[in-house]
Amino acid sequence: MKFIFDLDGTICFKGQPISTNILDSLLALEQAGHTVGFASARPCRDMLPVLDERFANHLLIGANGAMTHHKGSLQGCVPIPDRLAHEIISILDDYRAQYFIDDSWNYAHNCVSTHPFLSYIDPNRTASRVDVDQLNAVLKILILSCDRYEELMARIKELDVTLHFHSAEGILDLTYQGVNKWAALNRFDVAGEPFICFGNDMNDLPLFEKAHHSVLIGEYEPLLSLAKEKITMDDHVEQSIIAKLRELGANN
Repeated sequence: MKFIFDLDGTICFKGQPISTNILDSLLALEQAGHTVGFASARPCRDMLPVLDERFANHLLIGANGAMTHHKGSLQGCVPIPDRLAHEIISILDDYRAQYFIDDSWNYAHNCVSTHPFLSYIDPNRTASRVDVDQLNAVLKILILSCDRYEELMARIKELDVTLHFHSAEGILDLTYQGVNKWAALNRFDVAGEPFICFGNDMNDLPLFEKAHHSVLIGEYEPLLSLAKEKITMDDHVEQSIIAKLRELGANN
């Protein structure tokens, strides 16, 4: 069976690397004959630091499906077309929004250097901050703040983009229309192959809709009706996840 894991808020907490105990449990799944992959809002650049070297060549679906890495290299990406990307950035500038943009590896932003979000970016220092016009392609745009947020959203919703609101952080990200985690998995792998997914937020919904079995971490309401099982976010969440991995690994 294939297992696909979201990272932040699912098996990775408070911006810290995934615990050794959970990573060991994921490796045990593979040793039992299963396949493990990861699908995150993070770009692949920022997925690697929370894993460890044992998972560097695994399937990594990053930027909510806008990029896919496997065996250590980029397998594919779906950028926002240049004209549309320039239009979005112009709108964000008009509304004086703070934003962060990812290409396949590097990034651009207009945030002040003390913005807390920047502390999570590229911890291994493998990428470069570049000017917007130096990006190879615009894969994902995060809107971190805006004083006229509702007006801005009304403009953005008219465009050919996919919107994901991250409830824990209170930030919004944009990818091209039709881009999501399931679409990326479907492009990479055999359509219709059953899989089990673990997730916690809006960007996991397309996977939950298609999964053979799904496990919700926490209480995100739109996923409750789709999830086959739920694990409570409490002081014992790590132990509960590990126990569930052992159970599912043995029964699938």
